[in-house]
Amino acid sequence: MSVELIRKQMGLNEMTRRENVQVVKERDIIVPDGKPDMQRVLYLDGDINIDQIDVQEDRVVYKGQLDTTILYVPQNNSKEIYTMKGSIPLEDFVILDGVDSNQRIAFNYNIEHMHWNILNERKLNVKAIIGVGVEATKPKEVEIVTDVRSEGPIQTSAGIMSVVKPSQSGTEKLIVKDELTIPQGKPSIAEILKLHTDIKEEQIKRTDNEILYNGIVEICTMYTSQDEDKPVEVAKHRIPFSGSSDITKPQEEAYWNCELSVKPTYVQASPDYDGEDRIVEVECIVEAKYSTFDKNDETIVADVYCPGKKVTMTNTEADYMNLASKGTARASKKDMITLDNGAPDTEQIFSVSLKPIIDEKQVNGDKLTVSGVLEAKVVYIDPENMNMVQTAVEMIPFNQEFVCEGISKDAYVDVKVQSKDVEVSSYNKNDLMIDYTLDYVVNVYKKDMVQTINQINVEDMDKEELANYPSMTVYAAKKGDNLWSLAKRFNTTVQDIVEINDLDENTALNFGQKLIILKKTKF
Repeated sequence: MSVELIRKQMGLNEMTRRENVQVVKERDIIVPDGKPDMQRVLYLDGDINIDQIDVQEDRVVYKGQLDTTILYVPQNNSKEIYTMKGSIPLEDFVILDGVDSNQRIAFNYNIEHMHWNILNERKLNVKAIIGVGVEATKPKEVEIVTDVRSEGPIQTSAGIMSVVKPSQSGTEKLIVKDELTIPQGKPSIAEILKLHTDIKEEQIKRTDNEILYNGIVEICTMYTSQDEDKPVEVAKHRIPFSGSSDITKPQEEAYWNCELSVKPTYVQASPDYDGEDRIVEVECIVEAKYSTFDKNDETIVADVYCPGKKVTMTNTEADYMNLASKGTARASKKDMITLDNGAPDTEQIFSVSLKPIIDEKQVNGDKLTVSGVLEAKVVYIDPENMNMVQTAVEMIPFNQEFVCEGISKDAYVDVKVQSKDVEVSSYNKNDLMIDYTLDYVVNVYKKDMVQTINQINVEDMDKEELANYPSMTVYAAKKGDNLWSLAKRFNTTVQDIVEINDLDENTALNFGQKLIILKKTKF
């Protein structure tokens, strides 16, 4: 008996490797000509810009730089602050055995710690510890069997193969710029020291044709003035923005995600109509990083038999990575942090940042518990202190529980935590109250297996083999029985059992249910 297998190619993903490493980078930063000698450093921070990611055999090479901002006090003058910029080249690689240029790479990084050491009045050594994470995903094609054709009474059992995998991804950039006026009551600008930007009140919406987003860019400008009573000041402004990404929503789209971030690209002080430097020309780039996941359900042939015939199959198993579930959560929080030198007036606060650090992901049944700490960093102005720019750091614990479909201890769980809409207010003379929201995104990936049929061989049964099947059986259904397994076991068809016992083909069998099963003699 000839048998024809109807095949179809199906694209899957396979996670090949994940690697997380720490790298240490350092460089000496020289005080620029025209700026005074350095006595002590008040503030240091950095921002990583990756320009190139190159996937080579067994390694991922990256290039970029760590841009630094340093605020310092010159020698013999504690009431002046100067700023200087520097950069540390980043050119390194992460070893990933088996990776090649055909694989999809997810690359992430963050500054874990920065430290400075004054070498002399014109030279500063800056050292940074950077965490780098790389994930490699390899596309693979699997040939599945969707139908079996034959002139004989071949019986097939269908199964559903559900695959959720990445579909569309990209980054849209939106330029946000304005001319901002220093508020009345604050002195004019001598030099802009530092800019801090954040997104507030963001709203993101998915439509059939695009992803829409809007919000407010909050800009805090720290600057020096000629006013001896207010040598350092902070001015705050808000710029609304809106944008969209043209992404058609296919019918099979199961999940989508969009993250907004903002980075300043240009800042310059300029004079107003009275000739005083009270205008801040600023330009920022809002990035909308989006990704979508499609779900494809394919009907495949899971099992085959033929009444009165001996059927043998050769199969191949292929494993693949599947997004089992995706979950989100939002938690509004309030916490207090204590400042040893006393809480500043909110007008003197330059920035409040909350950096989530995940310590543990615990799976218990279908529940996932994520716990960690928020590194709360408050930068503020204290004119009465010798170090006029102060930084206070405190750790705030967090804990969140999720119910995740398909999660297990052997699943790969990717969790992202973001702090949003951070607001600060004075609570008492030593404490600040921080209101904020934590957004959680959880992706649960499982390693699934698909069995594909390579070949089916059908041979006639001899008379002795046919005689071994009873002519009629009264059978009591056991746990795990179904019509397909009984028909295959007793050399008949599902249709025959259904007709004899007046059943519906889709009805589940009850434990102990009596069935009359007749051996099929004509094929």
